[in-house]
Amino acid sequence: MYEKEVLSHVLQRESLVVQALDVLRQAILTHQIPPGSPINIRHVARQLGVSPIPIREALRRLEAEGLLVFADKRIVVTKLSRAELEDIYSIRIPLENLVVKKIFSSGVPPDLSRLEDLHQKMCQPEVTGAEWFALNRLFHMELHSFAQSPRLFSILQGLWNSTGPYLRIFSEDKKAVKRANEEHQKIIEGLTRGDRGLVCSTLTRHLRNGLRVLRRLVPE
Repeated sequence: MYEKEVLSHVLQRESLVVQALDVLRQAILTHQIPPGSPINIRHVARQLGVSPIPIREALRRLEAEGLLVFADKRIVVTKLSRAELEDIYSIRIPLENLVVKKIFSSGVPPDLSRLEDLHQKMCQPEVTGAEWFALNRLFHMELHSFAQSPRLFSILQGLWNSTGPYLRIFSEDKKAVKRANEEHQKIIEGLTRGDRGLVCSTLTRHLRNGLRVLRRLVPE
């Protein structure tokens, strides 16, 4: 009986942490809380109607994802420099290609139905920048999951999240979005045909094109 009560308490607290984590991550990624903004734990706790404890834990997890910086007794939303952006993509591009290698090495073709559904939604003419941003994140997370490597997935998720606030601005650039959608289509085609070379070359080009757009958004 005692053990059950302890486990129940842990699960309830974890649930609050996860909920706070989701809300705060979304607010940062969508620029509701812009890069460089300070975060006050007690203020956030009051807004969400919880104690500071789950908020502090959620913020620590966001720090591990690269979205926040704890420094000089302050918590600040990460503000990237060009050098940091270049560094992130220098790591992300080879890791994304490692995802492709793992997909084709497994010998089991991935189920592309969800990827195709996300792509179709992203290509709808009425999709907003905010909607496209959310769908784009899901598209890449789904692609990463095909590697069936939880550790690789976690690393790439953190790298993606670090650039998320800038990718949100990217999503309002209609020309950039159109090109990204075309590249997504080619990635799906390559996976469907079992053409590893096409997937790798398109994915690399896709990321480099995204980097070129992001360079304009990030200060020197």
